[in-house]
Amino acid sequence: MTTKTKAAATVVDTAAEAAQNGFEQAQAAFKAQFDEAAKHAAVAQKGLEQAFELGKGHVEALIKSSTIWAEGVQELAKAALAANQAAFEEGIANARALAAVKSVREAVELQTGFAKAAFEKFVAETTKLSEQGTKLAERTFAPVAERVNVTVASFGKPLAA
Repeated sequence: MTTKTKAAATVVDTAAEAAQNGFEQAQAAFKAQFDEAAKHAAVAQKGLEQAFELGKGHVEALIKSSTIWAEGVQELAKAALAANQAAFEEGIANARALAAVKSVREAVELQTGFAKAAFEKFVAETTKLSEQGTKLAERTFAPVAERVNVTVASFGKPLAA
């Protein structure tokens, strides 16, 4: 081998080694970037899973709340109907009693008693229905309030890695 041939071989070897080193460095950098991207993708996926779970819980709470409300309204309607039916029956009984009176004074006294009793029952039934309505509102909102607390609590937590 001549000196020129040796020099050319050295240049070729040096260039090949430099190319190999550059390739290995590029490959290592690519792998590091890929690993970092995969790590971020896993965190993002975990965040999406947590968001979907949170949303699922919200829907379940709304369904539960709606069920409680529907059942409560039905109970309120039954109570109101029962009160109206009782008032109607009392009205019929009062009319019969009024038909049997023998004087205007007796009719006025009887009617005054009926009116007073009817008003007291009206106030009592209205108070009862109002209290039932308030309790229904509290029971209806409870599942939603629970989800609000869960949601607020989740804002303070970092995403799981």
